[in-house]
Amino acid sequence: EIEDDQQRLLERYVGLEDRNSTLTTLYVACQRLHSSLDRAEILLTVREIIANLVGCEEYVLFSLAPDGWLHRVDSAGVDPKAYERVLPGHGLIGRTVETGEAFLIEEGDRSAAPQIEANLTACIPLKRNDVVTGAIALFRLLPQKLELQELDRELFWLLEAHLDVALYCAELHQRMNAKNGAAE
Repeated sequence: EIEDDQQRLLERYVGLEDRNSTLTTLYVACQRLHSSLDRAEILLTVREIIANLVGCEEYVLFSLAPDGWLHRVDSAGVDPKAYERVLPGHGLIGRTVETGEAFLIEEGDRSAAPQIEANLTACIPLKRNDVVTGAIALFRLLPQKLELQELDRELFWLLEAHLDVALYCAELHQRMNAKNGAAE
């Protein structure tokens, strides 16, 4: 009976350690997103989060433009010209923006996806005040990463909720500096 209690306590301890590690990773990622008002630095942070924490080196970051199209803001590991712009509602990326719901390969069906999205692993909407403002499309995980993990889903939620806010603040900061510089 004592051995059973010890085993349960050990399992609980390991579970708590895992959760603590997850929370620490999320805190550091969030802190990095909001620690700078430099757009280029924020985009570099996103690349690092996606490459080092999620395990994906092929991604495209889109922003919803006033013309109604998704425009590529940043990308890595893919042909940038192939993803210059996407129409919301078309393909898995466009559908993610239209519905505001993330696409994850384990849960989604990509049989109707256009050829350009054949290797799409995840597409995460970006939101500010619950309004979709863009998306992050991730293609192919690294070979040693077989599937998305719970930490990946939590990082996706963090990016969904915080990335657009960080970029928006950087844009406002840049405008303010430009205005103050023009006034001097």
